[in-house]
Amino acid sequence: VPGRGRKDSESGVARDDILPCEGVQQGEEGLSAEEITFLEEFPIVKEELEAGIRKLHALADHIDTTHRTLTKTNMAANSMAVVSGAMSILALILAPATAGGSLMFSAAGKGLGTAAGVTSILTNILGHFRNQEARAQASSLVPTHGHEVGEPGGQKASYLMAVGKMAYDYGSAIKDIKKDIRALQIARAHPRLATAAKRLLTTGRVSARRSRQVQRAFKGTTLLMTTNIRLLGSAMAGLSLGQDLTALLKDWKRLKEGARTKSAEELRAQTWELERTLTELTQLYESLKRRVRLTSPSWVELGEGGGKLELGLMGTKVYGKGVEGAGACVCVCVYVCV
Repeated sequence: VPGRGRKDSESGVARDDILPCEGVQQGEEGLSAEEITFLEEFPIVKEELEAGIRKLHALADHIDTTHRTLTKTNMAANSMAVVSGAMSILALILAPATAGGSLMFSAAGKGLGTAAGVTSILTNILGHFRNQEARAQASSLVPTHGHEVGEPGGQKASYLMAVGKMAYDYGSAIKDIKKDIRALQIARAHPRLATAAKRLLTTGRVSARRSRQVQRAFKGTTLLMTTNIRLLGSAMAGLSLGQDLTALLKDWKRLKEGARTKSAEELRAQTWELERTLTELTQLYESLKRRVRLTSPSWVELGEGGGKLELGLMGTKVYGKGVEGAGACVCVCVYVCV
């Protein structure tokens, strides 16, 4: 009220003589040292966290993309293995009927089977090392909580054994393919010898001299396998064919569902946890900023009396200068829009 303001001005009451409202602290409500440090450093930390979250998302997507590529490669390898198994069965079935056809299917089946095995093993090893590389990159972005990122010894030994077996199978397959090709060349160059080989398989009635020639020419091929051995070989080839077909269908189903890996899902879970933590820290930061704004004093003109009010918000004392009733306390609520 203007009249009261003039009385206070005339009385000369000092601003410091006015007591704050009940329950309102005199002086600014201060922040702790940790809160002040947090306010100063959080913007930089926030940028680093956001950059790390983006990198983790990109890394998880890269892992899934690599896994889908490797799954497609595995599908190609399993497809070759299925065709190889079918050709091996045909080679055994056609042995009594046609020497040339049996040898061609046998050589082609062994070649495809070797290529499928090598491709499958190399794909698995490549996928393993890509996964280890991704885990190492992830550990540089987020804590690993004591989990080992390095390669376990047992798994390393299993891959070494797989490589050794692959090398042995490859060498054996190359020798068998060479035998089949050589036998095919002999069968084409000497049709009578091929006919004798078929007769030996079906009736077993050939001369001793011709039998020795057949043995030397077609040793280690399907043309010299007995009926029982061919049946056993067909059964084993059929079993392998079923396994390869099952693996092919499994890879196809996984690829259709998106082919996401466990490692990528773990990275995404860690990313979501970081995002949740960042949200909580951001809310705390905004809360502390509001406290700083609300506890900062400001002078407001009173108008007709020419006096000023020093408005101390959120527990800060309120003074009146040039206001009648200097002993009174004024509590002001102000909404601050940020």
